[in-house]
Amino acid sequence: MLPDLPYVRKDVPGNSEAIGFALSMHARVRAFAAVLIVSILGLALLAPYAAADDLTDRRDRVRQQLAKTQADLSESSKALSAAVHAVDRTEAQLAEARMRLGWTQQELAIARADDLRMAAKLRQTQADLASATARVVSGQQNLDAERAVAGTMVRDQYQQQSNLIPIAVLVDASSPVDLQTRLQWSTTMFDSTQAEIDRLARLQRQLTEERARQAALEAQVKVDRRAAATTLRTKQTLEERAVAEEGTVRELLGQRQVMERSAADDVAEDKAQYARLTEERAAVEERIAIRIAEAKAAAARKAAAERAAKIAARKAAAAERAREAARERARERAARHAVSRPHKTTTHKSSSPRPNATSKAANSERRTERSATPSAGHGFSYPVSGAITSPFGMRFHPVLHYWKLHDGTDFGAGCGTPIRAPASGRVAERYYNAGYGNRLMIDHGFRGGKFVTTGYNHASQYTVHVGERVSRGEVIGYVGTTGFSTGCHLHLMVWLNGRVVNPMIWF
Repeated sequence: MLPDLPYVRKDVPGNSEAIGFALSMHARVRAFAAVLIVSILGLALLAPYAAADDLTDRRDRVRQQLAKTQADLSESSKALSAAVHAVDRTEAQLAEARMRLGWTQQELAIARADDLRMAAKLRQTQADLASATARVVSGQQNLDAERAVAGTMVRDQYQQQSNLIPIAVLVDASSPVDLQTRLQWSTTMFDSTQAEIDRLARLQRQLTEERARQAALEAQVKVDRRAAATTLRTKQTLEERAVAEEGTVRELLGQRQVMERSAADDVAEDKAQYARLTEERAAVEERIAIRIAEAKAAAARKAAAERAAKIAARKAAAAERAREAARERARERAARHAVSRPHKTTTHKSSSPRPNATSKAANSERRTERSATPSAGHGFSYPVSGAITSPFGMRFHPVLHYWKLHDGTDFGAGCGTPIRAPASGRVAERYYNAGYGNRLMIDHGFRGGKFVTTGYNHASQYTVHVGERVSRGEVIGYVGTTGFSTGCHLHLMVWLNGRVVNPMIWF
């Protein structure tokens, strides 16, 4: 007895033509799905990598910009510096969020391609299962038909089986030819029955194989369905994550716009402050020019006085020489008169030579000339020990978007670090400025033919006052962060002949 067939769907084709048509359509669908999957995978694997690389480069550029902005804003207001740093931090977070979104989109593209591939594979397996089921149905029908034929033959043979059958074949024969015919007919009948039985066994084996294939395909369909469900869940999870990360990107974009708008007032204030710093620099140069003129006038007056003194000294020396000559002539006359009167012998004591006034004036002039001669080297020492954090020069402001002059050299030093005079001089100015903070300027006079002034800015306090003379190495104040300063440092400036220059060309 053959086992019952499993349940067969009613929509499964029941003939070979329908099965062939179904297989042809499934082959076409599979080919199209394969081309589609390859295309999607190519785009999914190439585009996200390129986007991820671009986002990584952008993130690195933003991080470099963060470090550069710190130096570029060293002479900006703290409010603007804080606003710019907030925008930069948001920009860095935005770059990170975009990079994560790019990675998620890359994974999502792969997951979608996997979902398409698994769906196509599941459809193909289901089509193969339908085809196998149709073949099992057809095989069962053929087997049933053949079994019916074989059953009839077996029943006939069974009913005709008797020990007299061979005798009947011999007795009923009317002639030798008839006997031969009856024997051939009997042999053919038994051979046909055996062939039918063999065909029935072959159909049974084929049906068993088809059922085994059907069972294997049913198991594969279950596996493919589970895999497709897992892939679908992964795709849905990635889609949800992509939506959330897109929301984060939009939120960060909104935050950046808000911060940029809130920084607009700070930018305007910083522009105004920079304009005031430029005016302050011009005013300082004018004041130094006045002091240079005064120093030159004083030097001219001193030179004139020295020339007048030299002339007076020369006249006094000439008068002294004239008087000395007169005295010498008087002594000679007295000596001649004493010779004419021998009884009056007078012994004159030799007087010691008096110092020559002309020699004294020459020595004084040489000493004056030696004291006014400048030394060969500048001889200026650094006012603080610390690394240079921002050099002198033009730079493009990252917020104001124009070139501005950083008119000094910044030395990184902690608040409270002593500031020492780099050379001897006189304190010329000391005051507070909104941009430079606490300021101090020292005139060092003419050095190497140039009038040298040094300036110190952002200090917490100064210990010397205007008009006071200072010596090299003397403490004149302490490092601070007053005015436009984002941290403790010394902003050192140098003017040569009243023009601001790079301090490093002099120090």
